Amino acid sequence: MVNKDTLLADILYFIKNDLINNITDPISSKRSSKSKFVLTSYPNRPVDYPIITIKAINIEAVRSGMQTTAQDTTITLEIRVWARNEKEKDGLYDDVMDRLFNIQFTNSGSTENALHDLTTNNPTEIDEEGESGGQVIKSRLVNIQYKFWN
Repeated sequence: MVNKDTLLADILYFIKNDLINNITDPISSKRSSKSKFVLTSYPNRPVDYPIITIKAINIEAVRSGMQTTAQDTTITLEIRVWARNEKEKDGLYDDVMDRLFNIQFTNSGSTENALHDLTTNNPTEIDEEGESGGQVIKSRLVNIQYKFWN
């Protein structure tokens, strides 16, 4: 359950674990034991693509009213799908977005975890060179927002 005292860690843990359990890793049988499929930061070590990264990039909190200590909080997460080709990127991105929208309405989903009003913005395509002379890494980045009321 997400709570205000450990808000950031709880949200990242909740989203990461849900994606790990519900999105199929296309290379699970080939993935190195040192490489993870879903990460909560950009990797600092070599990885086996595809990967999904989740980062908290902004938290805004405003008081819920006069004479209260409760806050209405908006959390912005950056979700980025990194893949070896366009087809893989598109498929994983669609799976991730479908899952994020659908978990709002499941038992122990985002609403049960006090995360409400999921919104997204326009996704951004980012292609990057891999290691020198290596393949181009395809990625799509999207910011999503949840509201948390305590």
